[in-house]
Amino acid sequence: MKKILLLVAFIAATFSLSAQSGPTIQSGDFSMVGSLGYQTNYERFGLSAQGRYNLLRNVRLAPDVTFFFPKNKVTGLDINLNAHYVFYFPQDRFSVYPLAGIGMQNNFWGKQKVTAADGSTVETDSRSKTSFAFNLGGGISYYISPTNYLNAEVKFMMADEDAAVILLGYGFTF
Repeated sequence: MKKILLLVAFIAATFSLSAQSGPTIQSGDFSMVGSLGYQTNYERFGLSAQGRYNLLRNVRLAPDVTFFFPKNKVTGLDINLNAHYVFYFPQDRFSVYPLAGIGMQNNFWGKQKVTAADGSTVETDSRSKTSFAFNLGGGISYYISPTNYLNAEVKFMMADEDAAVILLGYGFTF
């Protein structure tokens, strides 16, 4: 709870910084976003890196990779290629975007000891599973300076094992 309150206070403080002008967004711009994330179906946290390249002022490609930390000996890796259509608001400081794209989900199960119905202990083999996904979602960005911004994104990955991914991050425009 304290972390959530600290995050809300930080966001409120950044919204009060209005002396700086917003960024000049145009085609050919490139930025990177580092994020902390949460995946709903396995209830695990992860780290994400996303690149953004503006094809047009309002259209950008956003490839990303997300590593999900092991939970119950299951580790995950998602790789996505999404497209954003960006709606800019006052002075380009705040933007909202829907996203659509394709992705790949990979999960690795480590060896585990399982108790069988007869009471004996059996060790399972490690295995992995890869499935392809279609992504839908959206996000918001708020520029705290002409080159730095905060970002929040939610996407639903429709695959063999559907999952929602929530990402909160910090970005830098080059």
